[in-house]
Amino acid sequence: MPLIAIGTGFAQTTAKASPNKTLPGKAKPPVASKSSVQQTSPKAKTATTGQTALPDKKKTGNVSTARRAELLKFCEEHHKELLPLLESLRKKRPAEFERALKTLDREINQLQAIKIKSIERYEKLLAQWVLRSRIKLLSARLAVRSSKEQRAKTATSLSKLIGQLQDLRIKHLSEERQALQNRMNKVGTQIDQLRSNRNAEIKKQMDAFTKNAERLQAAQKAKVAGKNKLNQNGKQPGTKQEQLKKNQAKKNQTKKPGNKKD
Repeated sequence: MPLIAIGTGFAQTTAKASPNKTLPGKAKPPVASKSSVQQTSPKAKTATTGQTALPDKKKTGNVSTARRAELLKFCEEHHKELLPLLESLRKKRPAEFERALKTLDREINQLQAIKIKSIERYEKLLAQWVLRSRIKLLSARLAVRSSKEQRAKTATSLSKLIGQLQDLRIKHLSEERQALQNRMNKVGTQIDQLRSNRNAEIKKQMDAFTKNAERLQAAQKAKVAGKNKLNQNGKQPGTKQEQLKKNQAKKNQTKKPGNKKD
Protein backbone atom coordinates (compact mmCIF):
# COMPACT_ATOMS: atom_id res chain seq x y z
CA MET A 1 0.00 0.00 0.00
CA PRO A 2 1.28 3.53 -0.73
CA LEU A 3 2.07 5.81 2.21
CA ILE A 4 -0.56 8.48 2.92
CA ALA A 5 0.97 11.88 3.62
CA ILE A 6 -0.69 15.02 4.98
CA GLY A 7 -3.03 16.48 2.41
CA THR A 8 -5.62 14.57 0.38
CA GLY A 9 -4.17 15.61 -2.95
CA PHE A 10 -0.79 14.14 -2.08
CA ALA A 11 -2.41 10.89 -1.00
CA GLN A 12 -4.31 10.62 -4.27
CA THR A 13 -1.23 11.15 -6.41
CA THR A 14 0.76 8.52 -4.51
CA ALA A 15 -2.02 5.96 -4.99
CA LYS A 16 -1.89 6.27 -8.83
CA ALA A 17 0.43 4.31 -11.09
CA SER A 18 3.91 5.62 -11.86
CA PRO A 19 3.95 8.04 -14.84
CA ASN A 20 7.03 6.19 -16.31
CA LYS A 21 4.90 3.15 -17.17
CA THR A 22 2.83 3.44 -20.38
CA LEU A 23 -0.32 1.40 -20.86
CA PRO A 24 -0.53 -0.55 -24.13
CA GLY A 25 -2.42 1.08 -26.93
CA LYS A 26 -2.10 4.58 -25.53
CA ALA A 27 0.34 7.31 -26.51
CA LYS A 28 2.76 8.77 -24.01
CA PRO A 29 1.67 12.09 -22.50
CA PRO A 30 3.51 15.09 -23.95
CA VAL A 31 6.49 16.26 -21.94
CA ALA A 32 6.20 19.81 -20.71
CA SER A 33 8.79 22.19 -22.07
CA LYS A 34 11.32 23.90 -19.82
CA SER A 35 9.76 27.30 -20.41
CA SER A 36 6.31 26.11 -19.39
CA VAL A 37 7.72 24.59 -16.21
CA GLN A 38 9.42 27.85 -15.34
CA GLN A 39 6.18 29.80 -15.86
CA THR A 40 4.20 27.58 -13.50
CA SER A 41 2.79 29.72 -10.68
CA PRO A 42 3.16 28.80 -7.00
CA LYS A 43 -0.63 28.31 -6.86
CA ALA A 44 -0.42 25.67 -9.60
CA LYS A 45 2.37 23.87 -7.76
CA THR A 46 0.27 23.89 -4.60
CA ALA A 47 -2.68 22.40 -6.49
CA THR A 48 -0.57 19.55 -7.91
CA THR A 49 0.89 18.58 -4.55
CA GLY A 50 -2.40 18.88 -2.69
CA GLN A 51 -0.85 21.06 0.04
CA THR A 52 -2.64 24.23 1.05
CA ALA A 53 -0.88 27.55 1.52
CA LEU A 54 -3.39 28.81 4.08
CA PRO A 55 -1.96 29.98 7.44
CA ASP A 56 -2.28 27.78 10.48
CA LYS A 57 -5.12 29.31 12.52
CA LYS A 58 -4.08 27.48 15.67
CA LYS A 59 -0.64 29.08 15.60
CA THR A 60 -1.72 32.58 14.59
CA GLY A 61 -4.37 32.75 17.34
CA ASN A 62 -2.14 31.67 20.23
CA VAL A 63 -1.34 33.92 23.16
CA SER A 64 2.04 35.64 22.85
CA THR A 65 4.99 34.47 24.94
CA ALA A 66 5.14 37.71 26.94
CA ARG A 67 1.42 37.63 27.69
CA ARG A 68 1.65 33.94 28.62
CA ALA A 69 4.23 34.78 31.28
CA GLU A 70 1.94 37.52 32.67
CA LEU A 71 -1.02 35.11 32.87
CA LEU A 72 1.00 32.44 34.66
CA LYS A 73 2.33 35.03 37.10
CA PHE A 74 -1.23 36.18 37.80
CA CYS A 75 -2.28 32.60 38.51
CA GLU A 76 0.75 32.12 40.77
CA GLU A 77 -0.26 35.16 42.82
CA HIS A 78 -3.96 34.41 43.12
CA HIS A 79 -4.54 30.71 42.34
CA LYS A 80 -1.45 28.49 42.55
CA GLU A 81 -3.51 25.30 42.37
CA LEU A 82 -4.19 26.07 38.71
CA LEU A 83 -0.53 25.93 37.67
CA PRO A 84 -0.06 22.10 37.81
CA LEU A 85 -3.14 21.62 35.62
CA LEU A 86 -1.89 24.14 33.08
CA GLU A 87 1.55 22.50 33.03
CA SER A 88 -0.04 19.10 32.48
CA LEU A 89 -2.12 20.45 29.60
CA ARG A 90 0.95 22.07 28.09
CA LYS A 91 2.81 18.76 27.97
CA LYS A 92 -0.01 16.35 27.09
CA ARG A 93 -2.69 18.44 25.37
CA PRO A 94 -1.18 21.57 23.77
CA ALA A 95 -4.41 22.53 21.98
CA GLU A 96 -6.40 22.53 25.23
CA PHE A 97 -3.58 24.42 26.90
CA GLU A 98 -3.83 27.21 24.33
CA ARG A 99 -7.61 27.37 24.73
CA ALA A 100 -7.21 27.62 28.50
CA LEU A 101 -4.73 30.49 28.05
CA LYS A 102 -7.16 32.34 25.78
CA THR A 103 -9.90 32.01 28.40
CA LEU A 104 -7.55 33.27 31.10
CA ASP A 105 -6.47 36.15 28.89
CA ARG A 106 -10.06 37.26 28.31
CA GLU A 107 -11.06 37.02 31.99
CA ILE A 108 -7.93 38.74 33.33
CA ASN A 109 -8.23 41.52 30.74
CA GLN A 110 -11.73 42.22 32.05
CA LEU A 111 -10.46 42.34 35.63
CA GLN A 112 -7.60 44.66 34.72
CA ALA A 113 -9.96 47.01 32.89
CA ILE A 114 -12.14 47.23 36.02
CA LYS A 115 -9.06 47.81 38.19
CA ILE A 116 -8.33 51.05 36.32
CA LYS A 117 -11.79 52.40 37.19
CA SER A 118 -12.28 51.07 40.73
CA ILE A 119 -9.86 49.18 42.97
CA GLU A 120 -12.65 48.26 45.36
CA ARG A 121 -14.78 46.67 42.65
CA TYR A 122 -11.70 44.94 41.20
CA GLU A 123 -10.92 43.26 44.53
CA LYS A 124 -14.50 42.03 44.87
CA LEU A 125 -14.59 40.55 41.36
CA LEU A 126 -11.11 39.08 41.82
CA ALA A 127 -12.30 37.18 44.91
CA GLN A 128 -15.22 35.82 42.89
CA TRP A 129 -12.89 34.85 40.04
CA VAL A 130 -10.63 32.87 42.39
CA LEU A 131 -13.61 30.90 43.72
CA ARG A 132 -14.96 30.24 40.22
CA SER A 133 -11.53 29.05 39.11
CA ARG A 134 -11.27 26.69 42.08
CA ILE A 135 -14.76 25.38 41.31
CA LYS A 136 -13.77 24.64 37.71
CA LEU A 137 -10.65 22.86 38.90
CA LEU A 138 -12.53 20.66 41.37
CA SER A 139 -15.23 19.88 38.82
CA ALA A 140 -12.51 18.66 36.46
CA ARG A 141 -11.02 16.49 39.21
CA LEU A 142 -14.46 15.06 40.02
CA ALA A 143 -14.68 13.69 36.50
CA VAL A 144 -11.42 11.73 36.83
CA ARG A 145 -11.78 10.38 40.36
CA SER A 146 -11.86 6.59 40.24
CA SER A 147 -12.92 5.52 43.71
CA LYS A 148 -16.25 6.30 45.30
CA GLU A 149 -14.57 7.78 48.39
CA GLN A 150 -12.48 10.19 46.33
CA ARG A 151 -15.51 11.35 44.35
CA ALA A 152 -17.51 11.90 47.56
CA LYS A 153 -14.68 13.92 49.13
CA THR A 154 -14.22 16.04 46.00
CA ALA A 155 -17.97 16.57 45.73
CA THR A 156 -18.11 17.81 49.34
CA SER A 157 -15.30 20.29 48.71
CA LEU A 158 -16.95 21.41 45.49
CA SER A 159 -20.26 21.99 47.27
CA LYS A 160 -18.53 24.15 49.90
CA LEU A 161 -16.85 26.27 47.24
CA ILE A 162 -20.13 26.81 45.41
CA GLY A 163 -21.71 27.90 48.68
CA GLN A 164 -18.83 30.29 49.38
CA LEU A 165 -19.23 31.84 45.94
CA GLN A 166 -22.95 32.32 46.45
CA ASP A 167 -22.40 33.89 49.87
CA LEU A 168 -19.75 36.21 48.46
CA ARG A 169 -22.02 37.34 45.63
CA ILE A 170 -24.85 37.97 48.11
CA LYS A 171 -22.48 40.03 50.27
CA HIS A 172 -21.25 42.13 47.37
CA LEU A 173 -24.75 42.73 46.02
CA SER A 174 -25.95 43.70 49.50
CA GLU A 175 -23.11 46.23 49.74
CA GLU A 176 -24.05 47.66 46.35
CA ARG A 177 -27.69 47.90 47.41
CA GLN A 178 -26.68 49.75 50.59
CA ALA A 179 -24.52 52.16 48.59
CA LEU A 180 -27.42 52.81 46.22
CA GLN A 181 -29.75 53.34 49.17
CA ASN A 182 -27.34 55.87 50.68
CA ARG A 183 -27.18 57.65 47.36
CA MET A 184 -30.97 57.70 47.12
CA ASN A 185 -31.24 59.13 50.63
CA LYS A 186 -28.77 61.88 49.75
CA VAL A 187 -30.65 62.75 46.57
CA GLY A 188 -33.92 62.80 48.49
CA THR A 189 -32.46 65.25 51.01
CA GLN A 190 -31.32 67.53 48.18
CA ILE A 191 -34.81 67.44 46.63
CA ASP A 192 -36.43 68.39 49.95
CA GLN A 193 -34.01 71.30 50.40
CA LEU A 194 -34.69 72.60 46.89
CA ARG A 195 -38.44 72.43 47.46
CA SER A 196 -38.31 74.24 50.81
CA ASN A 197 -35.96 76.97 49.54
CA ARG A 198 -37.57 77.36 46.12
CA ASN A 199 -39.12 80.84 46.60
CA ALA A 200 -36.17 82.16 48.59
CA GLU A 201 -33.74 81.01 45.88
CA ILE A 202 -35.83 82.67 43.17
CA LYS A 203 -35.84 85.98 45.09
CA LYS A 204 -32.12 85.74 45.82
CA GLN A 205 -31.15 85.25 42.17
CA MET A 206 -33.60 87.90 40.92
CA ASP A 207 -32.17 90.48 43.37
CA ALA A 208 -28.66 89.72 42.14
CA PHE A 209 -29.68 90.08 38.48
CA THR A 210 -31.56 93.33 39.20
CA LYS A 211 -28.63 94.92 41.06
CA ASN A 212 -26.26 93.97 38.26
CA ALA A 213 -28.59 95.49 35.65
CA GLU A 214 -28.92 98.71 37.65
CA ARG A 215 -25.15 98.97 38.01
CA LEU A 216 -24.65 98.59 34.25
CA GLN A 217 -27.34 101.18 33.50
CA ALA A 218 -25.80 103.68 35.93
CA ALA A 219 -22.37 103.25 34.32
CA GLN A 220 -23.87 103.82 30.87
CA LYS A 221 -25.71 106.95 32.00
CA ALA A 222 -22.54 108.38 33.56
CA LYS A 223 -20.67 107.84 30.30
CA VAL A 224 -23.33 109.61 28.25
CA ALA A 225 -23.49 112.50 30.75
CA GLY A 226 -19.73 112.99 30.51
CA LYS A 227 -19.88 113.27 26.74
CA ASN A 228 -22.74 115.75 26.87
CA LYS A 229 -20.87 117.96 29.36
CA LEU A 230 -17.85 118.19 27.07
CA ASN A 231 -20.03 119.14 24.12
CA GLN A 232 -21.74 121.89 26.11
CA ASN A 233 -18.38 123.46 27.10
CA GLY A 234 -17.33 123.63 23.44
CA LYS A 235 -14.46 121.26 23.92
CA GLN A 236 -14.82 118.73 21.24
CA PRO A 237 -12.73 115.71 21.91
CA GLY A 238 -10.27 115.25 19.11
CA THR A 239 -7.68 112.75 18.15
CA LYS A 240 -4.10 112.92 19.32
CA GLN A 241 -2.94 113.95 15.86
CA GLU A 242 -5.40 116.88 15.73
CA GLN A 243 -4.24 118.06 19.14
CA LEU A 244 -0.61 118.04 17.96
CA LYS A 245 -1.56 120.15 14.93
CA LYS A 246 -3.27 122.72 17.16
CA ASN A 247 -0.25 122.99 19.43
CA GLN A 248 2.07 123.46 16.44
CA ALA A 249 -0.17 126.22 15.05
CA LYS A 250 -0.02 128.07 18.33
CA LYS A 251 3.77 127.90 18.34
CA ASN A 252 3.98 129.22 14.79
CA GLN A 253 1.70 132.11 15.66
CA THR A 254 3.90 133.20 18.56
CA LYS A 255 6.96 133.21 16.32
CA LYS A 256 5.57 135.86 13.89
CA PRO A 257 7.51 139.31 13.86
CA GLY A 258 4.39 141.38 14.54
CA ASN A 259 3.80 139.54 17.77
CA LYS A 260 7.22 140.41 19.27
CA LYS A 261 7.19 142.89 22.12
CA ASP A 262 9.26 146.15 21.91
